[in-house]
Amino acid sequence: MRASLPTPEQRIAKRKVELLFENVLVSQAFSVVNATIVALLRYDEQPGEMIVWWSLVMAAASLRLTAAYMFRARRADMSDRQWIRLKGGLALLSGLIWGAGGAMILRTGSPWAVMVSAFTIAGMSAAAVPLLSAELRIYVLYSTAMLAPCLIALLTLPLTKWTATVILMTVMFWVTLMSSARRFANALRREVEREAELAVARDLAEEASRAKSAFLANMSHEIRTPMNGLLGITEVLSLMELSKKESELIDVLGRAGRSMMAVLNQILNFSQLESGQYEMARQRCSPIELVRDVVQMHEAAAHLKGLTLHHDVAADVPEHVLSSPQDISNVMTILVGNAVKFTDRGSIDLAVWTGRHQDQAMLYVSVADTGPGIPEMAQPKLFRAFSQADDSLTRNFGGVGLGLATARRIAELMGGTIEVESTPGQGSRFFFSAPITPL
Repeated sequence: MRASLPTPEQRIAKRKVELLFENVLVSQAFSVVNATIVALLRYDEQPGEMIVWWSLVMAAASLRLTAAYMFRARRADMSDRQWIRLKGGLALLSGLIWGAGGAMILRTGSPWAVMVSAFTIAGMSAAAVPLLSAELRIYVLYSTAMLAPCLIALLTLPLTKWTATVILMTVMFWVTLMSSARRFANALRREVEREAELAVARDLAEEASRAKSAFLANMSHEIRTPMNGLLGITEVLSLMELSKKESELIDVLGRAGRSMMAVLNQILNFSQLESGQYEMARQRCSPIELVRDVVQMHEAAAHLKGLTLHHDVAADVPEHVLSSPQDISNVMTILVGNAVKFTDRGSIDLAVWTGRHQDQAMLYVSVADTGPGIPEMAQPKLFRAFSQADDSLTRNFGGVGLGLATARRIAELMGGTIEVESTPGQGSRFFFSAPITPL
């Protein structure tokens, strides 16, 4: 049973935790550098306190880096909400350590100490806005833990113009940071919600496509079974002594049944390709025999239309190769069958040769016809499912427009390509390539 798709809320939580654990290395490097600068600047006046505080900053940075590594290596061990709570706890711890250090420096009352502490705390708080605002509560905890102790330390100092100015600036800075973080968080949430909506729409479309392909495959199997029975009965009836009228009716029934089976086979192959159930079997095969079989299969139809079917296998084509013979044969059958179907006069040329592409041996196939040709603007439609270059072709020649779409999917799965060159009024040439291993 296919797993249910994640809800938009789950996608939002997933993206939030990814954002929270991004750029941790850069942010902790910034924290370590700032702490080291402050500790060096204040070491002469507060040596013992600076050593302890600097050690605590290093410990907090190590914990946050360890958590980031665990997130990348063992993310599935906890839910997104648990990772967010872990991130919040570590951010709170880091904020308290920085707040305690700032308060310790500010309590000296030295204008120089106040300037160093205010500048550093302001920088750390502002830098955390884009890093922690994915979950606004985490940033509120972090900034409050950092700024509140500093503000309390300032309030314990004698009230002077200098301290009053710093207190007012600290409060205003705190309010401004909260406002900026809230706007950043809202903008980020809208972006994440849009990403989640697009992801849900994409997954639903892919799920619908898979369901459609599975339905087509199952229905094709269900219909093919009775159709094979009907065709078998038709073959038996054709061997009996029948009147001329009865023979004509049986012949019409047989041709109609075979035509329907051809359509069902196309639908089945394409639906298997779409649903990912198509399997390729690499085995020993002879390209020369594959070409011979395809030519023999279409010789009679070409002769009935007065067409000449040529085939040319280059001398350098190995007698045997390792590849997927069924798929090579399918693509050649589609290309030659289309050439016979859409060409009213002239000839069809099937050519096969070998070459190399990026150190890989390749089998190249070319099918050229003298049919009506395809306008350049219509050529992109050729390889789309259920479409043809000209809608009038469906009325004149029949078909469901799956042949070339199937051929392209097979070619891509094999690691090859399929292309077309065509000039209206002169004909078309299709090129197909597939990787091989010469034996």
